Amino acid sequence: MARTEKHEKNLAKVQSMLDDTYEGKIQVGMHTPEDVHANRKVGDVWEDSDGVKWEQKEGYRYKIPSMPSVGLFPHQCKDCKTNCDTNKRDKATFMRMDRCYYCQLNFEVDLKAKGKWEEWVMKQEEKRWEAWLKEYNLETKEIQDKNPFDEKVAKALANGNVDMQIKKSNL
Repeated sequence: MARTEKHEKNLAKVQSMLDDTYEGKIQVGMHTPEDVHANRKVGDVWEDSDGVKWEQKEGYRYKIPSMPSVGLFPHQCKDCKTNCDTNKRDKATFMRMDRCYYCQLNFEVDLKAKGKWEEWVMKQEEKRWEAWLKEYNLETKEIQDKNPFDEKVAKALANGNVDMQIKKSNL
């Protein structure tokens, strides 16, 4: 077979790579025959060389997630057991009420229907005030535990004043 100009360029690149003078990016790969994927049937599940599981769907391959979508997450709605980390609205509601947004709506609608909504709101306000009061008490206790009249600071200030008086008198 006759060598073409393209073959000569490729051979020159390979030779420069071997001589360690090639300045471009070296990329190495392997072509896999298309018939490997063509033999897969819809519903087939396999694991690739990296340990990733795949499933053949109608016309495409689906990468099976390594973690389940519900069950292991700390932000799980206590009513419907869904993951509340996937939706911004659900996450914000979960942080306050331990429920996803729509379960919280249903809960409050049920309370209103039973005539207990105002009572529930009052209990929520009491909890908020108790938490605020607890934090306030902790902060005031920390302040009381510290000595507001630290002698080191007072001595440093006094020494600074003495030094200033000596300098002024020497002028």
